[in-house]
Amino acid sequence: MADKDKLMTLTQLKKVVKGYDDLMAIKTKGLTRDELITVIQNMGYAIDHKKQTFRLTDKKKAMKRKPINVKAPIPKEKKTVDKKVKDKNERAKVIKYILANKDVLNDIEVAKLHNGVK
Repeated sequence: MADKDKLMTLTQLKKVVKGYDDLMAIKTKGLTRDELITVIQNMGYAIDHKKQTFRLTDKKKAMKRKPINVKAPIPKEKKTVDKKVKDKNERAKVIKYILANKDVLNDIEVAKLHNGVK
């Protein structure tokens, strides 16, 4: 390994990482120099400190940008309710409510509605 003076610094490593599409997935923020070097080496690259470049050593490990798997929600089938059935259900609910609350029939607004109905 080269002398300590000739090794790349953290900022130099970050600049070189930005130049490689395969390494763009690395989140360099908050990493120390040693941590960044181990991440780069784990991704299949060797660091050339003299030329300030990376060299691909293991193609199998080299990570290309992986597509993000997005799970789209499966649309639910809408329940189709027949209009006649819906009207019957609503009417049944109204009748049930009126039977439970008979004082509703004495209301002035309701009396206006069924004024002509006998």
